[in-house]
Amino acid sequence: MRSSDRVYLAPVDHLRAVAAVLVVLYHGCQLLSARIEGRAFSPAGDWLYSANPAATLVFEGHTGVALFMVLSGFILTVGAHGRPVRYGRFLTNRLLRVYPLYLVIAVLGTATQVTLPGFADLLRILTFTTPSQPYGGVFWTLCVELQFYLLFPLLHRLLTDHGPGALLRLLAAVALLRALVWFSSPAAEPHTAALYLGLAGRIDQFLLGMAAAWVYLHHRDRLRARWLPPAALALALGALWAFNQLHGFVSDSPAKLVWSTVEGTVWALVVVAWVARPAGGGGDGSGGGGGVISRTAARLGEISYSLYLTHFMVLTVICEYGWVPRALPPVWGAFLTTLVVALPVTVAVSFLTYHAVELPFLRLRRPYRGAPDGPPGAGPEAAPGAGPGVARETPRPRQREGHRGR
Repeated sequence: MRSSDRVYLAPVDHLRAVAAVLVVLYHGCQLLSARIEGRAFSPAGDWLYSANPAATLVFEGHTGVALFMVLSGFILTVGAHGRPVRYGRFLTNRLLRVYPLYLVIAVLGTATQVTLPGFADLLRILTFTTPSQPYGGVFWTLCVELQFYLLFPLLHRLLTDHGPGALLRLLAAVALLRALVWFSSPAAEPHTAALYLGLAGRIDQFLLGMAAAWVYLHHRDRLRARWLPPAALALALGALWAFNQLHGFVSDSPAKLVWSTVEGTVWALVVVAWVARPAGGGGDGSGGGGGVISRTAARLGEISYSLYLTHFMVLTVICEYGWVPRALPPVWGAFLTTLVVALPVTVAVSFLTYHAVELPFLRLRRPYRGAPDGPPGAGPEAAPGAGPGVARETPRPRQREGHRGR
C-alpha cells in the first residue's frame, strides 16, 4: 500500500497530535468548568482568560484548528511537489480520508433527536451542515477543509508555475477583500464570525501552509538551527497570549480580521522549524530518533482525525453524568478531568474508530500524481535543498505508515 503520494514525515504527525490534544483540552475546560458550576457554557460571557501564557494556550486551544489547516497545506504541497495533480483522483482520495468517519458520527448524532431524520437532514449531513446535533460543533472545519481540497490542485499549479510570491499575492488580495466586506456590511455592528469561521477567513492558513512547504523543500538546509523550533513556539505562545488578553475570540474588533493571518503565520513558522530541525531531533522523518515519546506522539497524530471527531461525544457523556470533581476550582477541576479522564477515553475510542472505520477506506486510495513536470529527479525524492534526497532522508519505517500521509 505504499505510494509516493503519501509522503510520511513523523514530525508532521507530532504536530497533528499537538493540535488534536489542544482542541480536546480547550473544549473540556470550557464545557466542564461550566458543568461544575451547574450551567451550560456561554461563549459570550464565560470565555476563560489568564495572564499565564501556558494557560492561554489551552484557553485558546481552538488554535489547534489553525494548526491543522496549516498542516493540510504543508503536507499536500510536499506530497505533490514536482508533479501535476490528477483532480478527480485527488478529490476521491480526500473524500475517502474525511467522509467515512464523519458520516458515522453525523448519522449517530441524528439518533439523539426526538424526530426521525428526513431528506433535509440527510442533505445537511452530506454537506457537513449539521450543527443542531450534539456532536456537530466541529463539523464546520470539515466543510472548510473540503473547500481547501477543491482549490488545492489549482493552487498547487499556481505555486509550481509562479512560485510562492503568487500565493502571497493571493493572500494579500483575500485579506484586502475580507476587510472591504466587513467595512461595507449593512449591519450596524458587523460580526467577524462568518468571515473567521469560513473559507474567507481560513484560506490564509492553508496558503501559508503551502508557502511553508515551499520553504521547507527549497531551503531546508538553512533551517536546521536548533534554536528555531523553540523561538517559533515562543512566538506562537506570545501571539495567543495577546489574543486572549484582548478578548479576541468574542470580540468583533476590525483587528480580528487579520488574526487568521497572524495565527497562520506563527503556526507556519512552527511547522517548518519543527519538520526541518536537525536529524538528531527527528527532522529526517524518523520521528526524533525513534524514541518512545516521538513514537507515542506519532501514533496520536495518526489517529488525530478520530480524536477530533469523537472528543465531543466523550465530553458530552461526562457532562451528562456529572463525572467532575467539585472540590477544586471549576477551571482546575475541568482541566484535570479532561486530562485524566476525557483525553485517555477519547484516545481509546479513537484508536478503535481509526482501525475500524478510517483505515479500511484509507487503503482504497490510489496515486493521484501525474508524470513529473521537470527532468527526472525533480520530484520530492530530489527536492532542491534536500541533500541526497527526501525519499532517502524520510523513510517510512513500517508499511502501515503508508496510510498516514495526508
